Amino acid sequence: MAAAPEGLAVHCVVVLPGGCMPRELDLLGRALCAFGAGLARAARVEVTDGRLAALPSARAYLAFGEAQAHALGRELPVELQQRAQIVLADVPGQVLADAAGKRRLWNALRHLRRALASSDG
Repeated sequence: MAAAPEGLAVHCVVVLPGGCMPRELDLLGRALCAFGAGLARAARVEVTDGRLAALPSARAYLAFGEAQAHALGRELPVELQQRAQIVLADVPGQVLADAAGKRRLWNALRHLRRALASSDG
């Protein structure tokens, strides 16, 4: 699958496992909103059966779980992998379940926000 043309690139894409519970999505939405409009408006894609249906070209990708990171790696062209910032976070269920998962998500979002801010200027 080819990524979208460079002119249509978005700032960030969030890669989620398929079938997330509403409570998990709510927590993730609130966390993304806490880090500003750029992350709050990030495109969201789901991995189903190990595949991504569509994947826009982006400056950064936030993958929730190793399986989603692997699917991203299979679908993302190598050139884009080398240019994009790719950040891994725990799967949403783990983020919701314990404080360490929330802390790791917070750190991943801080890292992502800094990377996006430095590439803007």
